[in-house]
Amino acid sequence: MGEIKTHGILLKKTFLANDDAFLEFFTEEFGKVSMSVKKFGNSKKRKAEIDFFRIIDLSLFEGRSSKSLKSANTTKVFHAFESNFEINKIGFAWIEMLGKVLPPEKPTPILFQTISTLCANINAEEADVFDLFFHVVILDFLGLMARFDQVQDDVFFDPQSFEFSKTRTANAVELSNSARQVIEFLRRADCTTFLAKKDKLPKEVFDEVRHTLFSIEEFHLFEA
Repeated sequence: MGEIKTHGILLKKTFLANDDAFLEFFTEEFGKVSMSVKKFGNSKKRKAEIDFFRIIDLSLFEGRSSKSLKSANTTKVFHAFESNFEINKIGFAWIEMLGKVLPPEKPTPILFQTISTLCANINAEEADVFDLFFHVVILDFLGLMARFDQVQDDVFFDPQSFEFSKTRTANAVELSNSARQVIEFLRRADCTTFLAKKDKLPKEVFDEVRHTLFSIEEFHLFEA
C-alpha cells in the first residue's frame, strides 16, 4: 500500500450527479485501472489535466482493495486527434476497443508503448493504415491473429476457424495475395518497422484488409 506513480491514457470519464467522477485509465505499470474521484467536477485543474488523447503522469494511492487518484499532470498531448474529425473518430474507436479488451490491472507495458507511439504519429494522410495496424496489434495481443504466410496466391480465409482454402466455405472471405501480404506484414511489424515502411503498402487493398480484420473481430470479439 502507498503512493504509486505511472503514465496513463484516459479510457473513460463519467461524471456523477454529486460532482464525483468515475475514471478508467490504461496505464504503463498497472494495465487498466478504474477508480472513483470525489468532487472531480469541482476541480478545474483536474478537469483540465485529465482528458482524452494525451499521456498523463498519474500519482495514485493504493489501498487494500482499490486505487485512488492523488494527482494528475499532462505531459504529452496527441494533437492530431484534436485537429482532425476523422482521426478523432478513429481515436475514440481505439479507446472503446481498449476499454473492452484490456484485462483489469494486468500490466501490458509493450502494448502501452505501441499505442502511445501510434497516437503520437498518426496523421490525416495515413490514418487508414494506422487504424489497420492498431486492429492487427489488438488481435495479436488477444491471440486472435492467424499467420498469413501459411499460403500463397489468392485464397479464401475463414475468420472463425482461421483456416485457408482454395474453395469458398460458409464463413470465408476472399483474400487476394496482395492483401494477404499486407496483413502478414502488419502482423510481423513492430512500431519502428511499421513507421518506416507503411507508405510502401498498396492502398488499393486496404478495404480488403479491413474487411478481413473486422470479420475476425465479429466472430471472436463481438459475438452475441
